[in-house]
Amino acid sequence: MVKINAASSIDETGTVEIGSGATTHPISVLGKAHQLLAVFGAGPSTMGLTELSRRSGVPKASAHRLAMELSSLGLLERTPDGYQLGWRMFELGQLVPGPASLRSMARPALVDLRGATKGVTHLAVPQGSECVYLERFAGRREMRLLASVEYRVPMHTTASGQLFLAYGDFTPSELDAATMPHLGITRRERDLRFAAIRERRYSDENQRCVPGYKTIAVPVFGPATGGVVAAISISMAAERRDDQKVLHALWSASADISRGLGGPAHRPRRSPERWAV
Repeated sequence: MVKINAASSIDETGTVEIGSGATTHPISVLGKAHQLLAVFGAGPSTMGLTELSRRSGVPKASAHRLAMELSSLGLLERTPDGYQLGWRMFELGQLVPGPASLRSMARPALVDLRGATKGVTHLAVPQGSECVYLERFAGRREMRLLASVEYRVPMHTTASGQLFLAYGDFTPSELDAATMPHLGITRRERDLRFAAIRERRYSDENQRCVPGYKTIAVPVFGPATGGVVAAISISMAAERRDDQKVLHALWSASADISRGLGGPAHRPRRSPERWAV
């Protein structure tokens, strides 16, 4: 499949024209349908046909035919304001084996964690160089925080993402690309930071992600090699002073989920002495 960007277009014959047009590659009907669906990941939840065509690079006539067929299959839904993702997309998404089983296993512990800490509770997994949130539990007062952080974010921006970077199996060049343009520190400082995260088995950030909130995240360990398969975290008001209590609640929940997945229930070797700012 060819990835479409702002310098690419698709003509009516199903050919992708890249840049100046000197290079062309064929794209299938399935590929064009994917491009239509994919634009909802970064665009508004509802788009008219013109906007859908512009964002996807699929010509308007082809976009119209495909959008109508996708709507008939329930993958898109037609509304008075345009098109939006359909319920069939949601239903199929709930059946993806890995995330579905992880969410099912983690949900009771996350509900208890939310009740015990009164903070915004997250379950996140690594996907390439991004951190993807599978679950979030929050009250009405925390809706501003939920609106500020999308469900798929670069790893360097969150406490959970930095856990994945610290524990991940990245090549040096991949790790540099994911961190060096963003963290504002040297490679040595980064490596020391990630070594500290692995040593203490938690990551934290204070108001770097959302003003007024701080977050503590701990890893969830999977079966077989016991590698990190997910992270759970609590986001709470920056002025709270019960961080160690929250951290111990996170470790307890992480141990329950890790055991349920068949992984080890690790504990840190020492208690935290201070928190990142």
